[in-house]
Amino acid sequence: MRISTRIAIVFSFISSLILVVFGISVYFYSKSNIESSFFERLNKRVDITENYFLEKHAFTPTEFDKIKTQFSHTLNAENEEVIKISNSGDAVFKYDYPNDIKSKLLSAYSVQFTDGERQGASKVFRVDNKTYLVIVTAVNITGQKDLSFLVNGIIFFVLLGIPILFILFFMITKRTLRPISKKIERANEISASNLHQRLEVINPKDEIGQTAIAFNKMLDRLEKAFESQKSFISNASHEIRNPLTAIMGEAEIASSQRRSEEEYQSSFSIILAESERLNATLTNLLQLSRVSVNQSDVKIEMIQLDTFTYELKENFAFVNPDHNILLQFPKHNKLIDYKVNVSKSLLKTAILNVFDNACKYSSNQIVEVTLCKEMEGIRLTVIDKGIGIPLKELPSIGSPFKRASNSFGVKGSGIGLSLTRKIIALHKGELEIESIEGEGTKVSIILPVEK
Repeated sequence: MRISTRIAIVFSFISSLILVVFGISVYFYSKSNIESSFFERLNKRVDITENYFLEKHAFTPTEFDKIKTQFSHTLNAENEEVIKISNSGDAVFKYDYPNDIKSKLLSAYSVQFTDGERQGASKVFRVDNKTYLVIVTAVNITGQKDLSFLVNGIIFFVLLGIPILFILFFMITKRTLRPISKKIERANEISASNLHQRLEVINPKDEIGQTAIAFNKMLDRLEKAFESQKSFISNASHEIRNPLTAIMGEAEIASSQRRSEEEYQSSFSIILAESERLNATLTNLLQLSRVSVNQSDVKIEMIQLDTFTYELKENFAFVNPDHNILLQFPKHNKLIDYKVNVSKSLLKTAILNVFDNACKYSSNQIVEVTLCKEMEGIRLTVIDKGIGIPLKELPSIGSPFKRASNSFGVKGSGIGLSLTRKIIALHKGELEIESIEGEGTKVSIILPVEK
């Protein structure tokens, strides 16, 4: 069932219920008002009947003629009776009444009662030291007709109003939801081939406009992700194809004819270097994918960052024996606690990437590493005196496969710093890069601490 139909049904049901409740309320209010008005007329008839039968000697002929005229204007199906009540409280009724009504008539000074279609009123009078009970009953035919007409009118308008309300609400909801239907049709037309298209925003302040804005923002993110993915695949293909081409070229050259031992050794060295480059690229790509996708599987543990950094320096020596990394802090400072909750394997990859870049782009000049505790967390700073990064390229450094324009001739894939940034972000930390072209680069890793 469509939303417009459901809304129309719900609102029609609620409105119909309100209409029925209103009709019932009007009916009972009108009924009560009609009965009260008729009881007032009956009470007047009781007083006229008492004057006519019991006190006619107290009036002048002119006054009595007036009373007689009033008495003759009877109500519909009116019955009157004047009953003398004995000293013992007994009375003989001319007309038959239910026992509970009889007991009320004899015990109360004034009574108003309903017996089937009849309404009645009574009053006790004391005349000439005798007690009389005057009772007048009648049928309110006009009131009953009015009530019957009212009931028929309520039923008619309720039965007529329900379908009208449904049609009106259906038209209103359909018109109200029409922009959503159009946006759904528009959204169904958007695919990977036309992600640049957007939904039209008519009124940005209402819910439909806000939904369209949110959907357009989602499309912006999807388009950016698609472009990033296409760029990533293109760059990854390029970075993998280059070493493979070099390896295949050297293998073809080496196998094309018999060569000297030195030439074979040179070809094998090139093949080995390109293989290592290819292996490093694939390793970084796999790690980048693992960090981006399987963040929930990362194992977190507490480490002492100063001791951990010393261990990483020793590990880096196996990769680059010619490095000149200087750690400008004691191996363990008892006065300062450098404990952080991290993934050891991922943080190792991040810091080693920073070490490798610092040594690689400074031709193994001295690289200073400092460690300090700040309000934001623990800051690990790596400073080199290498080629630096052009100022205008600093904002884009750290994107996958993005390398500085002055890094030509230095081997690298442009993945390491991007991987490092993702790892630090995974730990809710920050990666800050400051650089002056030709003077060097300062990379800071800020890791939060448990408070």
